Amino acid sequence: MTKRWLMLAAALVLCILGGCAGHGKKVALPASPAPYTETLSEERWRDAAQSGRKTLEEARVRYGLPALSVAVAYDGEVVWAAASGWRDLESRTPASLATRYRIGSTSKALTATALARLVDKGAMSLDAPASTWTSDLPNQQWFALTPRQLASHTAGIVDYDQNRDLAGLFHSIRERKQFDSINDALSVFDGNKLKFAPGTAFRYTSFDFVLFSALMERASGTAFLDLLDRELSHPLGTTSLSADYQDRAVPDRATFYWRKDGVLKPWGGVNHSYKWAGGGLIASSSDLARIGSAWLDPAYIIPATRDAFWTPQKLANGEVNEQSYSIGWRANPNRRLLGEDNPVWNVHHGGVSKGAYSWLVVYPEKRLVVALNANARLDDFGDFRVIEQAVSRSFLTILSEGA
Repeated sequence: MTKRWLMLAAALVLCILGGCAGHGKKVALPASPAPYTETLSEERWRDAAQSGRKTLEEARVRYGLPALSVAVAYDGEVVWAAASGWRDLESRTPASLATRYRIGSTSKALTATALARLVDKGAMSLDAPASTWTSDLPNQQWFALTPRQLASHTAGIVDYDQNRDLAGLFHSIRERKQFDSINDALSVFDGNKLKFAPGTAFRYTSFDFVLFSALMERASGTAFLDLLDRELSHPLGTTSLSADYQDRAVPDRATFYWRKDGVLKPWGGVNHSYKWAGGGLIASSSDLARIGSAWLDPAYIIPATRDAFWTPQKLANGEVNEQSYSIGWRANPNRRLLGEDNPVWNVHHGGVSKGAYSWLVVYPEKRLVVALNANARLDDFGDFRVIEQAVSRSFLTILSEGA
């Protein structure tokens, strides 16, 4: 057995002995019809909304989900939003348009939004080394890393399963420890050497985003969560975006469920303070759609900056990385929702968290944005994407017919 696997086994034993976040009592989906709410901005979208409602309701029942929410924005305005099911099963609290969900790695796209704003303001450069903004990092190899490398997962930082920092590995598995600052959270992975020379390979890891969120704090002089308020929530008028705090009540936050073979159990306490920027945020579907739409507003993000962030990053050998990852987003120029001869360019980011799935996609040429959230996981994330694709297709069809 390799040293890494020995360390992983040891961390798992410690986790079991220390009491990993477990599950509560089994709960059942009510037999009565599920609550449903929606808003529609204008008659133009009625057929698409009706199709979307059918997709949402059927998917929630088919996959046994407590709640499923969606929001669609066009040209900067949320034109349809809907919520099906229950925010909390025990109290029979319906999901609403304000319900906040864990968004997992969709957090990366939001962190990239704040980074783009700092780039526009001249506070950060994508290609300046970390040493530009700080002389205080716990790992000497990090000083030469750039925001571009970190935000495109080409910096060489380890992933969870490569982490040789035993204490950090334990805390990232157990997810109970409170880290009071981003700087403290760096201790989860700071004992690791880079896995490859920066820019030469691709390795997806939330730790990249933890590190560059620390650089964002240094560059802006503002704590990361306050920076999100300043650059996203305040200018865009969103109210639901926040950290998924374990130690405080958060209005409208969903209860999140472990789901297996038709059985549902509430997740125990989960503390994501070690990875706010890469996977620890919560938001409503409508606010996710608004944030995605803001990328299409030249007054919010300069088009040249947007284009740079949405360009798949090349490795040192000149090849695009294996996931077509850009800067905080994945880019897909050939999504064929309207037929083989009509590809639709899009950028997107999904998220998987304890008891939650999230998906945010922007169709720039159509000025359409779709966000989808659930408070339990499906068996396969691909099935979750299919739900979004069906909703997107309905609205893209309306736009195509009106062209």
